This record gives sequence, C-alpha cells and structure tokens, in this order.
Amino acid sequence: MIDSTISSSFLTTSQYTTQQSTAAAENDQLGRDAFLQLLTTQLNNQDPLSPMDNEAFVAQLAQFSSLEANIGMQSSLEDMVSGMRQDQMMAGASLVGKNVAVEGGLFQGGNGATTNGTVNLESGADAVIVNIYDRSTGDLVFSETRGSQMPGDLNVSWGGVSNAGDISSPGNYLMSVSAVLNGQQQSVPVSTFSAVKSVKWDPSTQQLSLEIGDGSFVPLSSVERISASVDSTDV
Repeated sequence: MIDSTISSSFLTTSQYTTQQSTAAAENDQLGRDAFLQLLTTQLNNQDPLSPMDNEAFVAQLAQFSSLEANIGMQSSLEDMVSGMRQDQMMAGASLVGKNVAVEGGLFQGGNGATTNGTVNLESGADAVIVNIYDRSTGDLVFSETRGSQMPGDLNVSWGGVSNAGDISSPGNYLMSVSAVLNGQQQSVPVSTFSAVKSVKWDPSTQQLSLEIGDGSFVPLSSVERISASVDSTDV
C-alpha cells in the first residue's frame, strides 16, 4: 500500500492546491450530522445541577429543524432545475433544422436565393433604404430604396444578386435597413431567418442557446418567430 505522504507527491501543484481548498471548504461547513453531534455532546456534558435552559434547548432544536428543512429544500430545487433543463433541451432539439427569426440582420444567403427580413416602422417612413453587405469583406453588395411606408411591420427582401445583376456567391451577409422620416435617416432593427444547427445549455443565463446558420449562438429568448420550413423565403 502506498503511503499517503508519498502518494501526495504525485499531485501537481495545481491539483494539490485544489485538493486543500476543497478540504478546507468542507471543514468550514457545519452539516446536519455535525450539528446533531454537537448538540448531543453539549447535552451529555452539561452540568446536572445547572442544565440547559428549556428555551435555549428549544431554540437549538428549531435551528436543527431549519437546517434540515433547508437541506431538503435545496435538494428539491436542484431536482426541479435539473428537470426543467432536461425539458428545455428536449424542446430545443425540436428546433434543429428549422428557421428562427432573430434581430440583427445576419443571415446566410446569396447564390440567387431570396432572403426575407422584417422591420417595424412605428411612425412610418418617407423612404426605406435596404442595404446588403458581404460580412467577409464588408463590401456593399446590394442597395434598394423604397418609397413612403405606413406605420407597422414591413417585409423586405433580397434576391441574392448584386446591384449589377450578377448572382452573388453563397456566404454570410448582413441586411441593414434605414428609415427616412422628416428629412432624418435612422437605422431600424431588422429580423432575418436563420437555420438552427444545434442547441446547448448556457449555465450563465440558465437557458438554451441556439447555434444559427453562421455558427454564432443566440439565446432562445431572442427568437421572435419560428418557421417550420427550412426555406429562408418564409416570413
């Protein structure tokens, strides 16, 4: 049997530090068994001529009951969170292969395929400018100006061709929309559809994140619409 002193020498400095920190943290915690042992020892060693006051004894029992309840509640919450995570993962799996509308204007397109986007014009517009940029180069690929628009949602689209009429190569693009009202031009958030490649659980936000067409992850809460079709022309 290898001596514990010798075996510890096989640990790296990082492993040894982690081991000692974990042990110290465990020693600092007063668990249920330690609390009960402490209470029993106190009762066994009390002065028979001056026993513990009834109120003090009841107070310590109440603390023990509170500790027991907290441990049970923590366990129940952990089980509930685990169950919710599994349910969300199962629900998220059904989104793989579908298209989701996400604000930002990022999409995969080109090659003559039509890509649609949606903007909300709260006050309408005297004119709407739609620009398509190649994300790999930053070059402006296509630009279109539309006339006066009423307040509400407006569907915009790009046919996958350049201003010169050439078919654009397939790739990652950005759709940018600006509204002109009373002589002032202002950018308007645009939502485009992207295919969901995979889903993962994000511990920092405690919710699902979706991997969309360009490989980036977006939180499920940012999804505005879901399309059953994998065709980006759906809106």
